Amino acid sequence: MAIVDDIQLYCNADENGKITEILSGPTVRPTKQFKYFFLIDKKKEVNLDKFYIKDGELEQIEGTTLIEVVPENPTQEQQLEDMKKRMEEMEKLIAALSNS
Repeated sequence: MAIVDDIQLYCNADENGKITEILSGPTVRPTKQFKYFFLIDKKKEVNLDKFYIKDGELEQIEGTTLIEVVPENPTQEQQLEDMKKRMEEMEKLIAALSNS
């Protein structure tokens, strides 16, 4: 699965490029003016402490390692299996309630 740049990042940085203020998320509405705006992926969002701004671009700090992000999108089979388990649990609860 490809990592998609669908996270909005609004940020400010000091004169050295160190990010000082962050507002990020899939659908963000800033309530104030920010100097920088980027579209980033979830991996960058999780690792923003390892980035700085250089010449208006988001750059990774040399020597830092990014934390991997596990996608949270289960397959249809996984979703179906999960729903079956939930149904069984609910049926057991209903049976227990109707027997009392």
